[in-house]
Amino acid sequence: MPKLLLFVEKSNPILREVMPPVKDFKDPELHETIENMLFSILPAQLKAANAAHESAAGMAANQWGIRKRIFIYTPDGSDESNKREVMINPSYIPYLRPNEKSPTMVPAYEGCFSVPLTTGVVNRYDAIMATYYDPKGKKIEKIMEGWEARVFQHETDHLNGKLFDGALDNFAGPECLERVVFKDEQEMENFWINKVKAERGE
Repeated sequence: MPKLLLFVEKSNPILREVMPPVKDFKDPELHETIENMLFSILPAQLKAANAAHESAAGMAANQWGIRKRIFIYTPDGSDESNKREVMINPSYIPYLRPNEKSPTMVPAYEGCFSVPLTTGVVNRYDAIMATYYDPKGKKIEKIMEGWEARVFQHETDHLNGKLFDGALDNFAGPECLERVVFKDEQEMENFWINKVKAERGE
C-alpha cells in the first residue's frame, strides 16, 4: 500500500536546495518513492494531506521533503483519469521556433502548494527543449510549449531550489513580476473563479 506523503512548510530549507540526481534506476527505494508520489498527488490524497489546492499540475519530490531529483507531471490536473508522468533528472533550455531570433517570454499567473494562499505573475519561456529520464532510465527529449512548458519549468525550478516568488524574497527564482497574497482560502478561490470567467469573456 502506498504511503501518504505530507508537504513541508515554505520555511523548510529543502525547498531552497538543489536536489541530487538519481543515479541508480534499479534502486527499490527509488521506485517505492515514485509509487508514494503518484499516490499522494491524487485529489483525495491531497485533501487528506490538507493541501492548498484540490488538484495539481505537478509536484516535486522536495515539496514532500524527499531529496531526489524527481517530479510528477500532470499538466491536465492530477485526477486519476489524467496522465501522470514521472520525470527524473529534468533539465531544459529555451527552444527557438521557426522565425524566432530570441526566446519568447510569457508572463502568467502561477500558484504553488509550497507557497500557500499566494499567486504570482511569473515570466517564463513559452517554448523549451525538455530533457528527462523515465523510471526505467530511458532518456527523453521533448519540445514543450505554452502551459506544458510552464509546468515543466515550475517543477524543475523546485528541484533547483527555486520557488516562483523566491526572487521577491532575495532567493533564487524566476522573474516574478507581481505577487498576490490572499487573506484566506475563500478569497483565493474567488480570485481563480473570476480569472477563469474573465478568460472566457463571461
